[in-house]
Amino acid sequence: MSHAELRIEPEDLTQVGATLDAAGSDLFGHAPDLDVAPDAGVSTSELAAALTSLATAVAGLGSELGSLAESTGAVSAMFVATDGAVAGEFTP
Repeated sequence: MSHAELRIEPEDLTQVGATLDAAGSDLFGHAPDLDVAPDAGVSTSELAAALTSLATAVAGLGSELGSLAESTGAVSAMFVATDGAVAGEFTP
């Protein structure tokens, strides 16, 4: 049975982290735009409540993406350190 080689490039992890961070920042930045109360006649209060809930959810998602980006950066640094330490064990 053969095993596929797993290659992880630290630059790829850095790029993934940057992409997640940008997406999270964009979402978080748009959350206040959703927290509005447009005139919808008799449904104004229901629509405002729904938009407030949506704004809260979008802000939460943006924040979680930021946390995921931070974790991805930490994993990248740990991977580089661990990979270097393991390689050092096999170097005469």
